[in-house]
Amino acid sequence: MIRFALLASALLLLAVPAAGCTDFVEPNQLAFVLGSGLDAAEDGLIEVSHQIVIPSRLKGSSSGKVDQYVVMSAKGKNLYDASQKIQLKLSRRLMTSHRILIACGEAFVKQNDIGLLYDKVGRDPTNNLRDTILMIRGGTAKEFLMRRHPMESLPSVAAEKELQINGLRKFSARQLVIDSLAGGTRPLLPFFRIENVELRPDSRTPVSALSGFAVLNEQRRIQGYLDDAEGGRAVWMSGRGSFDAVTLPWKDTKGTLSFRLTHIRRKLRAAGGQAPGRVELTVQAQAYLLENTTALDMAEVDNMIAVQQYLNAEVRKQLQGTMDKVRGWGSDVFGIGEYLHRRYPYWWKTHRTDWDNGFKRLDVAVEAKIHLRSVGAVGAPYKKNEERAWR
Repeated sequence: MIRFALLASALLLLAVPAAGCTDFVEPNQLAFVLGSGLDAAEDGLIEVSHQIVIPSRLKGSSSGKVDQYVVMSAKGKNLYDASQKIQLKLSRRLMTSHRILIACGEAFVKQNDIGLLYDKVGRDPTNNLRDTILMIRGGTAKEFLMRRHPMESLPSVAAEKELQINGLRKFSARQLVIDSLAGGTRPLLPFFRIENVELRPDSRTPVSALSGFAVLNEQRRIQGYLDDAEGGRAVWMSGRGSFDAVTLPWKDTKGTLSFRLTHIRRKLRAAGGQAPGRVELTVQAQAYLLENTTALDMAEVDNMIAVQQYLNAEVRKQLQGTMDKVRGWGSDVFGIGEYLHRRYPYWWKTHRTDWDNGFKRLDVAVEAKIHLRSVGAVGAPYKKNEERAWR
């Protein structure tokens, strides 16, 4: 019995160290990557930049002189090769599972297929497909990651928040992969510019800001650019949300009307039996009047009806113009091809191989159904009492 107890105790002591994790890494041995950048390099190489946060320095204001992050870069044959070269420069192990953003320089998107990053973010289990994807126009991703932001601790956090706060939540790596591999839609990529903003009377600070969207073709190359207003309309018509504000001049050009839009969505409908003869894209929203600098008294029902009709007509005109512009490029960023794929499966078999040209020839009409839900707390604009002013 004593021999059995001694043997059991010895086996228990041997089992304790054997059950431990031999490859366990403490948090203070990890380099947390919050943002990554891809840029074109010479000789066909790729330059990868990682924005690595320093947790111990994240306390306090982002305007302090102490650096709260570092940006490490290296060039390689592919993403993994460059990242391994960055790892050789670090005293901690790279950890990308908490990354929130991947930025691509404009030169990288022009010279390379953006699909180069698909395999790395999809195959490597340490990555995720929730990263926000954007492009830096007129600059490099490395420069973007190095720029400080006046309000946020990290520029990658600021850019991701800017997209989220403006209702642009469907521009992740996962969505980019889906749009690229689907036969009936093309990717739409938001781009940022680095602008000099006057934050103080005696100086100007470079700040990255959302400036528009890049339309990609089937080969995932840049087909054209849309400014922020056109891009917002394209996002609305693609069903990915949109900017929630519209300002229009009134008919007599005396004054403007500003609306906040909610419940933004779109619907597609195709007419035709065996083949689509005409596609109708209807955008819907609810509008709230927040500013009125015209002479209209919005307490009157006739004026409310006139404003709603005018709002729908002007929005429809603007959306149709953006639709025709993008359709001229042949890049279906609206997902109309995917809708027709489900609606006319046999017709789609003969058109999917050349959908870019097919989209150019397709008749697409845009309609707007915006309901004016509120005109604000006052009806007529504030006016000076002439009788009291005379006295």
